Amino acid sequence: MGLQSRSLTFNPELCTGCSICELICSFAKFKVFNPRLSLVRVEYNYEVGRVERAILCVNCGECSRACPTGALYTADGAVLIDYSKCVSCLACVSACPTGALRVVDGKPFKCDLCGGNPLCVRYCVRGALRAS
Repeated sequence: MGLQSRSLTFNPELCTGCSICELICSFAKFKVFNPRLSLVRVEYNYEVGRVERAILCVNCGECSRACPTGALYTADGAVLIDYSKCVSCLACVSACPTGALRVVDGKPFKCDLCGGNPLCVRYCVRGALRAS
């Protein structure tokens, strides 16, 4: 069965800055509620009092092109990481144009769209995050 969703989009006009997307992502991937570990990050501008943007993986493939071991690959439109091939050189992190890759315990992590049904989208009460 292939992935259903291939990318995420964000509408800052709908975002309240509640961080539920960050909390659910960190719990799904790392089993802790910690926005600093989230693979989707919302940037809030406290000076103007609103969310300005979200840092999301757009599955552009720049990370996979930079990987010297072929650990990053595309399946059904989503870029995924094969940790059996990853040597943690972090070339993928440097190559990411959106800054969406995270380094946790020396290893790169990126959004895998939760297997095609992104939890951040499902739990976003205002619909600021959408999957397509």
